Amino acid sequence: MRIMTLNMRYGSGIEKIEAPGYDQTTSLHKLLAIATAVRSVNPDIVALQEVRNQQQSEKLAQLTGMNSIYVSHPIGYRLFFFEWGLAFLHCLRLMDTASRTILIDHGTGIGRTSLVCRTMVDKTMVTFINVHLDHERKAMQIDNILRLLEASEPPFCLLGDFNCDSEDALLVPLRSVLSDTCMLAETALSREALAIGTMVATDRRRDYIWVDPHTFSVQEAGLLARPHRTISDHIGYYADVTLK
Repeated sequence: MRIMTLNMRYGSGIEKIEAPGYDQTTSLHKLLAIATAVRSVNPDIVALQEVRNQQQSEKLAQLTGMNSIYVSHPIGYRLFFFEWGLAFLHCLRLMDTASRTILIDHGTGIGRTSLVCRTMVDKTMVTFINVHLDHERKAMQIDNILRLLEASEPPFCLLGDFNCDSEDALLVPLRSVLSDTCMLAETALSREALAIGTMVATDRRRDYIWVDPHTFSVQEAGLLARPHRTISDHIGYYADVTLK
């Protein structure tokens, strides 16, 4: 099974990369570039972050020939700023889906949501959790993710944009439960991903796919090919995994 994660910067490409992506324009041409990049690795499921709205998620599903499910972040972002959220593109039969808040400011309503779905893989029900951590209060969000894992049915695949470097101490509690697929693969492609990171302008990693090493084995992990690394300020990252 091939799993992928991509922060798609609202479909705005790398235009004015130093400026917020939500202020840039999207277009059918830019969405086609994202769809082409996704199809280039033929994934079974893709976690998307910074999706502009449900319509954009559905358009990408149409362009990739996949299905989609979308959830917006808490209402404060929509009332005070703009709507945005998370999505899964998938070729799987989802058994159920849910959204769970991992960060909320009860005064403003601003926060972050996780998108959860479950599907059968080789006669085993697998839970996929898509997250995008806010830059503030990351320790609280990771703690809430761990609580979500405790309350969910294993095995898990946790993926998304964590806004943390791989050596960040904030990830230590997570590493006690799950493993980084990029570290488990030990291939030329995974070593490239470790070396250059998942951000276009820096060598930092922000995007991860985490699995239970006792349940999953990882055959490969890597980045989108170079022709597809200009669809966002993040580089799409994927992993090939099987259940043991």
